[in-house]
Amino acid sequence: MGLEDLRREAAIFLVPEHDSDEEARGFLEKYCVKIFEELLDGWFRVPSAWPADRSFDTFVHWFEYSLHSVIVDLGDAPLKHDK
Repeated sequence: MGLEDLRREAAIFLVPEHDSDEEARGFLEKYCVKIFEELLDGWFRVPSAWPADRSFDTFVHWFEYSLHSVIVDLGDAPLKHDK
């Protein structure tokens, strides 16, 4: 899987409702390590080979992200989530 494939099949993470982009960015900063590791695990399953620095600065260097305020679920099944 190349970089273009990853861009076409971007991962989507739902975040809690927020009043501003700054608030949403704060949420991303708080959970960036978890998101970083989830994405890395999908690419290469050897954690010892992952970058040690998984800070928010590294996160924004490695990944593009965008915030969207509306999502529409057209399916009949309830959403599943992992904790």
